[in-house]
Amino acid sequence: RPRPLGMRERPPTAAAGRIGTGGGRAAPFVFLAGSRYATTATAPGSRHGTGVGAPLVGHAMNLNVACQVRLAVGTIRLEAEMPGRQGFRVYLAGPISRCNNTQMRRWRETVKGEYGSKMTFLDPVERLVDPEASPYEFVEADLQHIMEADGLLVNMWRESIGAAMGVAHAHRHGRVIVVSDPNHLENKMLTFFADAVEETPLRGAKALWNLLRAERSWRVVKSGGRTEERFDRGKIMEAVRAACREAKRDDIVIPRLVLPRVIEQLRGNDRSVKKSVTTTDIDRAIADVLNHLDSDFVHSEAVAGVLSAWRGRRHSPARAGGRAPAERDADSLPAGQVPISCGSKAHATIWGKTVRRIEDIPSTAARSVLRRIASVQGIMRITLGQFGHKGSRSVCQAQVGLSRTPCVIEGKLYDKGPKGTMQSFRVWVQSDEDTPKVAADIKRVLRSGSTGPEKRRRT
Repeated sequence: RPRPLGMRERPPTAAAGRIGTGGGRAAPFVFLAGSRYATTATAPGSRHGTGVGAPLVGHAMNLNVACQVRLAVGTIRLEAEMPGRQGFRVYLAGPISRCNNTQMRRWRETVKGEYGSKMTFLDPVERLVDPEASPYEFVEADLQHIMEADGLLVNMWRESIGAAMGVAHAHRHGRVIVVSDPNHLENKMLTFFADAVEETPLRGAKALWNLLRAERSWRVVKSGGRTEERFDRGKIMEAVRAACREAKRDDIVIPRLVLPRVIEQLRGNDRSVKKSVTTTDIDRAIADVLNHLDSDFVHSEAVAGVLSAWRGRRHSPARAGGRAPAERDADSLPAGQVPISCGSKAHATIWGKTVRRIEDIPSTAARSVLRRIASVQGIMRITLGQFGHKGSRSVCQAQVGLSRTPCVIEGKLYDKGPKGTMQSFRVWVQSDEDTPKVAADIKRVLRSGSTGPEKRRRT
């Protein structure tokens, strides 16, 4: 019989032993500890005969097991229940020392209540080890629980040496780590070890769930569709990190902001476990996420220039293997085919609706202005930003000017909409060296399309 494990749940552990088979003999068998199963053992000479076995009872757990062990003198068959969840095991790390019961338990219970049907949680606050265990045994068991987990959710609402050491231990062994930083401690060392950083434990649990699913089940189809490989979050992190270095931006924080958003965008509304994504899909998702972060006033300064560096990878003579190929050059896009999207979180505009293409804009005059802008060569995309009632014009017109952000031209579009009269926008340029020329070309096409006294006020 295996030794008591001293914890509620644990992965299956094989232990050798013997089981009586009648006639005073004992047949060797393999015991799968920690599993809820029905075990039958039959062997030559057993009083039960060939088709009936003696039941053994094991501990409860949530992993799928179905195996048959053939031995020299008999056969043992282990059949486990097949639970609905995928078997992801998540360790809930966070401050414990000098914390009261509410501080230790409330956030853990909230996460377990929301995601308990999807993941199995290893909670150090619960009595996972013998309460009479020595301090050494407690720490040893804690490290073992981290090793048995697929991922860590760390709620670092205040600094904790024990939680930080657990994160380093998990990172060393390749576990997926998501950190919740509700009080914005922004610890660089902790962020370095994390795969993602979120503001709340629930958002962290969602990001961890998506990352675990992607790591286990997704396949990446390489360019041309000829080969596939397992999804590797590390390749996305390294590619974004390289763009951050080129743009001289924080290469620790930004990749952790980008990765969970890319996974969520790639997943979309697809609830299937197995999924195939192309390298082009990944590249576009990263570009869209960087674009969204750049349009968000909270992150815009931190990520300024990273999108341009990401796009510039296409001109690199040698890229690391496995990285997603960049999209085709914006210069090769036909005039008027430049993508347009909403960059604000609310995805709203002065016209009261989300815009995903120029045709979505209900105002004929505004569509005409944006088409003239999009006809200029060298533009990668246009994003619509904040809007309001900060000015009006008698006719629809646009103003543009250079931005402090590399590869960006700032603009304002004046039109009469149900939500406002001024819509800000950004024009993204392929190369920062070309930005002044593209801005001048935009002003030229805007002037050429104006008539009457408003002509001089267009730009």
